[in-house]
Amino acid sequence: MAELHDLIPLTAGMIISPLPVVAVVAIVLSPRGRVAAPVYTATFTVASLVAIAVGAIGSASLPASRTNGSPVSFALAIVLFVAFTALAIASWVTRPRAGATPVAPKWLAAIDTITPARAASLGLVMAIVNTKNIPLDLKGGALIGEAHLPVVAALGLCAGVAVASSLLLIVPTIAAANGSAATTRRLERLKDDMIAHNSEMMAVLFAILAANEAAAIVHQLTS
Repeated sequence: MAELHDLIPLTAGMIISPLPVVAVVAIVLSPRGRVAAPVYTATFTVASLVAIAVGAIGSASLPASRTNGSPVSFALAIVLFVAFTALAIASWVTRPRAGATPVAPKWLAAIDTITPARAASLGLVMAIVNTKNIPLDLKGGALIGEAHLPVVAALGLCAGVAVASSLLLIVPTIAAANGSAATTRRLERLKDDMIAHNSEMMAVLFAILAANEAAAIVHQLTS
């Protein structure tokens, strides 16, 4: 039987995504932010849901007798451990040195003129090119599929994970609806801090995710 409690650390890993959060904050602060931000967030969430569903369908197609050993999630755990370890090292090595001015991504400059259609495109791109979310989405879906839940329960769990993984996009989108000056200042500060510390945050996050995958590998080898 799949270990569905493993969805908790996977979802936590999906939630922490500095650049998608920076993007939604920048969109919220743009002239058309109140319209574009919900479109961006919804597109990102739906893309995550599709990836989770793909993982669930692929895993559920295996006979129950074969999924008792969790072959899909075990293979993904090995791949993710290697990938997250390499990404943790790369993020740490390429972090800005002390006293260096962090460089904001070039695409941020175009967000002031973003339209809802472009916000949807950006949400899709952010969901697809994110170095960790799609692999984690697929593994989360694999865990759900291996549980062989009723279809409605499986769909609900996939949707729940997709929404939970997008919480750091959903919260700023909702918070910006009041348009208060205090909220705007907090969001500006959040954007600046996440740009400044993106590399360090991702290095720590990748290291934690690699450790989690290592624990999953050891658990399956010894169970």
